[in-house]
Amino acid sequence: MKSRVNLYAPSYHPTLRLLSLPLASVFWMLLLLVMLAVYGYLRFEEQRLSTDKLAVVGQLSQNNSLAKILQSELASLKVDPALQQQLVDNQLLLTRKQRVLAEIDGQANLKTNGFAPLMMELARNHQPGVWLSHIGLDGRNVILEGSASESALIPKWLASLGDTQYFSGQEFADTQVYRDGEQQLNFIVASAIGVRSTASAQEKQ
Repeated sequence: MKSRVNLYAPSYHPTLRLLSLPLASVFWMLLLLVMLAVYGYLRFEEQRLSTDKLAVVGQLSQNNSLAKILQSELASLKVDPALQQQLVDNQLLLTRKQRVLAEIDGQANLKTNGFAPLMMELARNHQPGVWLSHIGLDGRNVILEGSASESALIPKWLASLGDTQYFSGQEFADTQVYRDGEQQLNFIVASAIGVRSTASAQEKQ
């Protein structure tokens, strides 16, 4: 007589774990807190840049007045080498301050109108199974790094981002998909406004 012993006890059976509502609520609360923290930081940076801009504008106005005075004296008097050199130096200083002012304006516009809309679009187009570990905004380039539970979710997520207002007119010019030492599927995506080259993808096994 043969007897069979089942060593595959119920405790070893795989169990299906579903995402519970409390866990999902905690996740969205954490995401909301991160967004609020980023928004507060951006507002602080905007105020700081506005203060710097006012200081530069004041110095720029003083340099403009001084340049006009020097030009008026130069026109009415004989050419004084020292005065002429002072005029050249002030004009160079004025040009540099104008460049600084333009840079501050560009940074203020980027922080005010760049990062916050990007975070909102990413939150609205959340893809289950895809999570981000790094978000980079460098000028007109956006760099997104994260992980995914399966590779098919990444193009689906990028397609949904391509339909948003923020990514309108952009293409994901560089995409890298690879697995780390723990076989976790990771990706790096870079996009740039106006880039029309074919996206290059590299997959590391």
